[in-house]
Amino acid sequence: MKKNFLIILFAFISINAFAQTNESSYNELLEKSPFNKMYPKLIASEAAQYFVDWNKLFSSGPIATKEARLAAISASAAMKCEYCIKAQVIAAKKAGATDDEIKAAVQIAAEVARFSTLLYGNEFTDEEFNKALGL
Repeated sequence: MKKNFLIILFAFISINAFAQTNESSYNELLEKSPFNKMYPKLIASEAAQYFVDWNKLFSSGPIATKEARLAAISASAAMKCEYCIKAQVIAAKKAGATDDEIKAAVQIAAEVARFSTLLYGNEFTDEEFNKALGL
């Protein structure tokens, strides 16, 4: 009986210690970035690391930083993500983007969306589209 009690006690202590470590790690993640609170605790560490890795596309990816940020502005505008637009515009300006370049990125997003709406709404066929592209 005493042996079972000790096993249960050890398991209880281990579980609580593990939970405290997880809570401690989670709190550390929150201190590193407030964005980390968006993730469930179960995957917060991995999600935070993915965000770090994903951001490497802007610093060491195959597209220059400014141009990558302009592409992100265009995508953000197309998705109508106010948070994304604000963050990407700030980052693009830090990377040297001008107001006119930012406006051009937004205009590109708008025109792609407009043309897509025209094609889709007019039921442009794949055959017609290929012919227009000279394929």
